[in-house]
Amino acid sequence: MNEYFDKRFLMHRTRIDFSKMHLPTDKNIVVPSHYFFDTLGDIYPNAKFISIDVPKDLGEFKQSLYDRYFEYRTNNFLELMGECKDKFWPYNRQADNNDFEEFVCEVLRIKNRTFGDILCLARGMTPTVTNKQSLLNDMCPDPLNNKIIKNSLVIPYEDIKTINIEDIITYVKK
Repeated sequence: MNEYFDKRFLMHRTRIDFSKMHLPTDKNIVVPSHYFFDTLGDIYPNAKFISIDVPKDLGEFKQSLYDRYFEYRTNNFLELMGECKDKFWPYNRQADNNDFEEFVCEVLRIKNRTFGDILCLARGMTPTVTNKQSLLNDMCPDPLNNKIIKNSLVIPYEDIKTINIEDIITYVKK
């Protein structure tokens, strides 16, 4: 739910000053994030961090990500516009709404467009297989550093679907 942070802990089009976002003290909330303890731990020293480790087989992960994301197509206009907005603004921070409208028109002109095409265009690249694969390499996660591991409950990527929820609850209650 976005009652507190409006997805600002996810990739965002502007730099975020996290220090102005205060966690409530009267209840527990869960905030999905692309940031880890090494970025947020000093700002939220009382928060509990749960981190998903990188996949053991990065080659398999890359292929799966390419198939699931870079080759994904949709006929749902709202989903398409959401993806355009999500990908355009982080890479075009000085752009205005007219620039965004031109970007959307460029995306809509592509027959059988994929989300990989949208990402390439947002980054000013021609949407080719080679360019998509180069962006895929940029999107693969780095291994968690020792600071993150030491200050988080780390869940192996391969165990995401089978993690015991009680283990998470026990960790959060510590």
